[in-house]
Amino acid sequence: MYYCDVKNSLLTITLLLFFVPCWGQTNGMDSIYQLGKAEKNIKKKLLLFNKTINYGWYYGEYDKAIRIGKESLKLAHKYKHDSIAALIDNNIGIAYDYKGEYYKALSHFFTALDVAEKINDTRNQSYILSNIGLIYNTQGINDKALLYHQKSLQLRRKLKVKEGISASITNIAIVLMDTKQYEKAIHYYMEALSIDKELGDSIGLGDDYSNIGVCFQEQKQYKKAEYYHLKSLRIREKMGSIPSICNSKLNLGVVAIKQGKLKEGKKYLHESKEFFEKIGQKEALRFIYQSYSELGEKQGNYKLAFEYLKKLNKIKEELADAKNIREQTQQEMNYQFDKEREQQRIEKVKSNLENKKKQEQALIINLAIAIVGIMILIFSIILYRRWNEVKKQKVIIEEKNRQVEEKNHEILDSINYAKRIQTAILPSVQLLERVLPEHFVLYEPKDIVAGDFYWLEETKDSIIFAVADCTGHGVPGAMMSVVCHNALNRSVKEFGLRNPGEILDKTREIIVDELSKNQQDVFDGMDISLCAWNKATNQISWAGANNPLWIWKKQSKEIVEIKPNKQPIGKHFDMKPFTSHLVELEKGDRIYLITDGYADQFGGLESKKFKAKNLKNLIIQISNEKIHQQVNILKSTFFEWRGNLEQIDDVCIMGIEIE
Repeated sequence: MYYCDVKNSLLTITLLLFFVPCWGQTNGMDSIYQLGKAEKNIKKKLLLFNKTINYGWYYGEYDKAIRIGKESLKLAHKYKHDSIAALIDNNIGIAYDYKGEYYKALSHFFTALDVAEKINDTRNQSYILSNIGLIYNTQGINDKALLYHQKSLQLRRKLKVKEGISASITNIAIVLMDTKQYEKAIHYYMEALSIDKELGDSIGLGDDYSNIGVCFQEQKQYKKAEYYHLKSLRIREKMGSIPSICNSKLNLGVVAIKQGKLKEGKKYLHESKEFFEKIGQKEALRFIYQSYSELGEKQGNYKLAFEYLKKLNKIKEELADAKNIREQTQQEMNYQFDKEREQQRIEKVKSNLENKKKQEQALIINLAIAIVGIMILIFSIILYRRWNEVKKQKVIIEEKNRQVEEKNHEILDSINYAKRIQTAILPSVQLLERVLPEHFVLYEPKDIVAGDFYWLEETKDSIIFAVADCTGHGVPGAMMSVVCHNALNRSVKEFGLRNPGEILDKTREIIVDELSKNQQDVFDGMDISLCAWNKATNQISWAGANNPLWIWKKQSKEIVEIKPNKQPIGKHFDMKPFTSHLVELEKGDRIYLITDGYADQFGGLESKKFKAKNLKNLIIQISNEKIHQQVNILKSTFFEWRGNLEQIDDVCIMGIEIE
């Protein structure tokens, strides 16, 4: 990747880090710390200490910031100021990050995140998630970096904090650039650019234009790259930021030489080279030396080309050494972080056991006191036998209650373990995001385990996916879901079927066979909506059992419904072959696979069903929202409609936008 600037919310991690500690500012840090020590109010004292830590990492006093931070944490925990403790943990994490001790930084970030989630501090959560994503990005763990930046963006959109939204969007775009997904990166940068224009953020605008230019460089669209780099340079020249100006000139020099504008390219390279050599920025120098070598070759000046080729090779060796060190650091970070989290888990278990033991001892003492008191009050010769009988009955009842509680606990443990198994057979988030980039899944089981499930199988030429509603919910529904899930897998993998109607026919055959082994009539099964999507032709082949397919057409802004066969996947009095439907789709169209749980939910002012018609209208109303944002609206609408009423069924909706 060519050299570019990036921005973020709390940590300033860029491809070039222009951070020069201002050591004269440590007096200000000490002054604030002394004010904190003198302050009598504990909350104000802790906030002053937190500001001191912030000063520390900002001005390079990392060890002092960490020391003060750990002392402050003890005080915050002692007086149960959890929200301030989360702020302190976050700042300690930043200090460790600047020191390069990433596993310690992550440990403090995750501790802060746990507290912020516990007290529902959404704003602080968004900052911490962003910091975690930045560390993973720095270490090249891009999948985790993207996950945490997306979580941060989701919270910031909810909070409507535009500066934070712009920062998270930019962070996501950086990860996409690192993974060479330049078109997606440009899309995100354009969104950040729009927000920064609205905010009048000159620094952000300069970075946005520069990063968009770099994306076009990587795609060898040099005219577009030159256009955006020039816009970035004009903004940065007005601001007078020398590092940023040199950065833009470097990029313009590279682009000019690629286009054969040798004189212009040499001018830009010369103006940026002196600065980067002075500060020793190797990544920037690598592109400068490479471009000078290319310039010499194009001019026929092979002496110049050879001279800078040697410099380039030397820089590459130094960068390779740095990369090896970073990879080793990453391995150490993962090991140390896992080790520390495991130690924290063990300590937490010990603490819980100790608290439980104290509670049991207190309960025993209280119970003994109560029994003694009762004995003193009712003790008499006349009532002795009666009291003795009551006591015996009490022991019997307590034993029965204990046995019931043990059984309930065993049952609940089994159900929770069943949930883990059921969750494991569902498609992973990573698989869904890879094969269906523009999608959402709304999955709200009525109980711990569910009869509804969603399913996906990727073949060489198609993506086959479905949403299903098995008979019942809770444990019976979950058992049926495993049978039905296995039948779908066999139909596609073992029997090699690709046509939706044939898949449903074979699935029904397998399920009926599995449920008829003891020669009893079992009419359980499932309703399902199943698609096979040929992404090359954008053709959808679909079949349904009692569940329809909804298609929102981008051109008409309306929903087209394809009716299913009115029969379940299971034993039925009139079993017929399932019908396959071929659907032509256009870019921007959206398809929705649903079960009946959402529409059948009682709620509202009159405690009526939501109904499928209202669900259709809701989807049309939110059609202007991006597909992955619709799930939040659908979910909040569902719970607002339900109110305090009980959820009557599992809910599962899958939405996909055609790319």
